[in-house]
Amino acid sequence: MEFGMRDVSMIGKLRRIALTLLCLIFTVPLTNVGSSIPARAANGDIAGGNIAGGDIDSLLVIPATAGDSSALTSLQARLEFAAGAALIDIGILPLDANFIPVPDVDRPSLSIGNDRARPLALLRQLAAERSGRLLAVEIALLTSAGTETLPVPAASVFDVASGRLVARSSTLPILEPESDLAISAAAAALTRALAHQLEQHGYVLSAVARKPWGGRATQYRLALEGFDLCERRGLLATMETEFPGFLSIELVKAPNPTFAVYLYDSTATAQRLQKWLEQIMVSYGLASSATSRLFMNDDSIRIQKDRTTSIYSPLCDG
Repeated sequence: MEFGMRDVSMIGKLRRIALTLLCLIFTVPLTNVGSSIPARAANGDIAGGNIAGGDIDSLLVIPATAGDSSALTSLQARLEFAAGAALIDIGILPLDANFIPVPDVDRPSLSIGNDRARPLALLRQLAAERSGRLLAVEIALLTSAGTETLPVPAASVFDVASGRLVARSSTLPILEPESDLAISAAAAALTRALAHQLEQHGYVLSAVARKPWGGRATQYRLALEGFDLCERRGLLATMETEFPGFLSIELVKAPNPTFAVYLYDSTATAQRLQKWLEQIMVSYGLASSATSRLFMNDDSIRIQKDRTTSIYSPLCDG
C-alpha cells in the first residue's frame, strides 16, 4: 500500500513537471512573436533607454589640433568644451575622441583624439564597427572682415562612411573673446544650427523620448521694440531655423519701423525660449546694455532694444 501511494505521488509530480515544460515551450515563442519590441531591443536597447528599434547616429567632435598644444589656443579649447555642453543641453550625447581607443595592437595606449597620423582611416574603421552612422564634427575659428578682427566660430559635419559634407554653419563674431557667456552663446547657436541641418537630412541624433521642446504647442505673443527691419529679420531667422520646437511665425502688426508684434508658435517651453533668447542677446552685445530688456511669461515675449544701438546681422550691410 505504501509503495502504491508513492507511485501515485511520483506520477503526479512527473505530470506537473511535464505540464510546466509544455507551458514554457509554447509560451516563449508566442511571447517573442507577439511582442512589439524586437529581440535586440529586449537587451541592449532597453538598457540604453531606446526602444524605438532604430539606430542612433553618433556625433564625434574631433579636436582641431589634438596633439599640438602650442597651436591649440585657449579660445579654441573653450569653444570645443562649450560646444559639447551645448550638444548635451539639446539632448545629443557626443562621443569623446580621447576615450575611443585606436584599434591597433602595436599602439594600444593611443586614442583617436591623440593619434592624428591616421585620422581618416581610424574614423572609417570606427564607423564600420558601429550600428548607426558616424558623423565627425570639426570646429574652427574664422576671422571677421573689417578693421577690427574678431573670431567667428564655425563648424563642419561629415558623414564618415560616405565622405559627404552634411552640415556646415557659422555664428556671429564673438564680441568679447574673454567672456565665458559669449563663448557659450556662440557654441549654443552653432550646435543648434548644426542639429537643425542634420535633422533636415534625416539623421537621428538622440534617443531621448521627451525633450524640453517636445511638449504641447504654445502660441507666444512676440513683441520686438527698437529693432529695425533688418535686425528683426536676423533675429526671426535665428528663431525659425535654430530654435528647436519651432512651428510657425506670423506678423500681427508693425505700426512703425522699429516696432512689430508677431505670433510665434513653438513646442519649446518658455524657460527654454528665455534661455536661448538671452544667449542671442549676449551674441548681439546687448546683455550688458542698460537699455535692453527681455520680458517673458508663459505665453508672451517682449524684447526691448535701444534704437541708437545697432546689432550685427549677416542679412544686413553693417
